Amino acid sequence: MGQGKRPKEIKSNITDSESGKMLTSKGTIQGYNGVAAVDKKHQIIVEAQAFGEGQEHHTLKPILEGIKGRYKRTGISEDILAEQIIVTADTGFANEANYEYLKADGINAYIPDNQFRSRDPKFKKQKEKHGKRHQDTAKGIKQVIPASEFRLNKRSKTCICPAGNAMWLRNETQEPSGKLKLFFEGKLTDCRRCPLKTQCMRNPSSADTREGNGRQVSFTVNTHKSATYWMQKRVDSQYGKQVYGHRMSVVEPVFANIGTNKGLNRFSLRGKEKVQGQWRLYSMVHNIEKLMKHSSIGW
Repeated sequence: MGQGKRPKEIKSNITDSESGKMLTSKGTIQGYNGVAAVDKKHQIIVEAQAFGEGQEHHTLKPILEGIKGRYKRTGISEDILAEQIIVTADTGFANEANYEYLKADGINAYIPDNQFRSRDPKFKKQKEKHGKRHQDTAKGIKQVIPASEFRLNKRSKTCICPAGNAMWLRNETQEPSGKLKLFFEGKLTDCRRCPLKTQCMRNPSSADTREGNGRQVSFTVNTHKSATYWMQKRVDSQYGKQVYGHRMSVVEPVFANIGTNKGLNRFSLRGKEKVQGQWRLYSMVHNIEKLMKHSSIGW
């Protein structure tokens, strides 16, 4: 079964049933995803695992549990995650389940969702300066004005379309995670004579009949009950922005060193056990190099 919100059966590869399909810049490949946790001060890899799925969000807990177990076995700490350490990760690890796990276990983590830039006043004029980044990835689907161009008022549960017309709240649902989902639809009379109709609707003619529909758009609102709301407050704080700002300079150079300098641009083995062994071997070489250059013991 897959690791999505609605798990479904995935195709097995007869060559390596533990591997998964990965969407890369060079197309879709069959392989593994190498995940690593790095110490900020010395850029030492403290945990490395390989996973046969393209998605990363479900790998957060195994990685953190691996760190906890490693520090306990070596006698450094009985529960390193309970101490005053800070955990950061990129938006690929952001979902409600991970946030609930971090909150319940009291782990001091800062993992933003993919909308955290849009909430930051510093990036308010980013679209005006660099243009829109919205693209339809599916072939054959008409590109329309994205939902981000619609103005949502969470408190009053109202929405204004790019043309300045008020939309009506068609439906609202409460998800098990505590999130509220709001569904809006444009009024037929507004969409029918709207000058942006051809840009806003994939099927503009649907607004021309009484049985048709106006532009539809939905938003997911994080309520105070959701763990996502808890994490958003942490990440959006001044301290949270300062902490997360260090993530890229900590972990990305490590992957660059292994991939570019050490030449591991792809795994060359089959089976999760062998691939994970290869990934940890390269991680160990990276750590030895760091110790050799920075250790006070002397080599």
